[in-house]
Amino acid sequence: MPESSRPGTSLSLDEVCRQERGRIRKRLRILVLKVGSQILTDPSGALSSRSFGRIARQVAQLRKEGVRVVLVSSGAIAAGREKIGLGKKPLSLALKQAAASAGQAPLMIQWERAFFRHGIHTAQILLTPADIIDRERFTNLERTTETLLSLGIVPVVNENDAVATFEIRFGDNDRLSAYVAGLVRAECLLLLSDVSHLFTADPRVVPTAKKISCIHGITPEIERMAGVSRSGLGTGGMASKVSTALWANGWGLPVGLLKGDLPSGIFRFFEGKTGTLFETRATLPSNRKIWIGHFSRPRGGFRLDAGASRALSGGNTSLLGAGVVGIEGQFSARDPVFLLDPEGREIARGIARAGSADWKAGMPGILVHRNDLVLSGDGSRTDKEKR
Repeated sequence: MPESSRPGTSLSLDEVCRQERGRIRKRLRILVLKVGSQILTDPSGALSSRSFGRIARQVAQLRKEGVRVVLVSSGAIAAGREKIGLGKKPLSLALKQAAASAGQAPLMIQWERAFFRHGIHTAQILLTPADIIDRERFTNLERTTETLLSLGIVPVVNENDAVATFEIRFGDNDRLSAYVAGLVRAECLLLLSDVSHLFTADPRVVPTAKKISCIHGITPEIERMAGVSRSGLGTGGMASKVSTALWANGWGLPVGLLKGDLPSGIFRFFEGKTGTLFETRATLPSNRKIWIGHFSRPRGGFRLDAGASRALSGGNTSLLGAGVVGIEGQFSARDPVFLLDPEGREIARGIARAGSADWKAGMPGILVHRNDLVLSGDGSRTDKEKR
């Protein structure tokens, strides 16, 4: 259960959790903060300058301690609702996009004002999934973000809701913040929300629900504990946060959940005094490996025989043409591809050295080099599920 001590230790979970948070804080160089709409607005739904100032003060202190911070900020639609006078009524996609477009400028003005009091400037970055999925655009984005951080500027990232559609979007800013954390190879992602912890049940429904301070591996039981958003302003909810943590933990990113309206909540989190830590023992790879294994969208893939599947699962092995029994889809050299075992489960992703036409023509040799290959964890995704 979540509140037990870790196997093999005599320490309580709370003490283990405090130690782990301290280790994360000690090695922290880049931190991504995702700020939800609920934190940035007052009860009427209007942007709250006090909330922006509270977060800016904490970021300014972190910067003095040598930590560079990237913000993933919700709030554009909420700001647009206020500006256009849409209230809290349900909006069509067109009205949501209009509200996002109208609200992005007021949102950035609030951030710039809050940080300017500390002598810090901000920069806006609006993203669509294509900016992450495409390798060249991902690399350009990586370069731009690194340059902004090196200049002492705080990047403020949001989804480009004005052009996003239901079918082509990140889904919510929880997931977007994990993409951004992978992009900049952050040592930690903090989700600033309107709740202080993950609880064993919804405390608004079950008064005896208990706080969970640390989670060492997200299980189906943990996922069942996640509730849904009851706010009319946000789209994430606890289920989204747990799902994001599960995904990010898979490539080595620890994720924290905490109440975002605490004056020193970020520091209290790392001291073990508030929030829930979703811990991971995975090692953070290069962002190129993160992109290959988690962000890329394969154009197709290779079906492997049992011998090649076992060899690749063992790690540190390239895929040779002799181990391939078929292909899926049409792709070219340098395209991202998935590698499937005989049961159709994805066991790895990589960058193809040869296209589907080359394989059909009998091209021998290395099809995916081990330096361009990332194992897919438990191999539980099938080719149908990925598409």
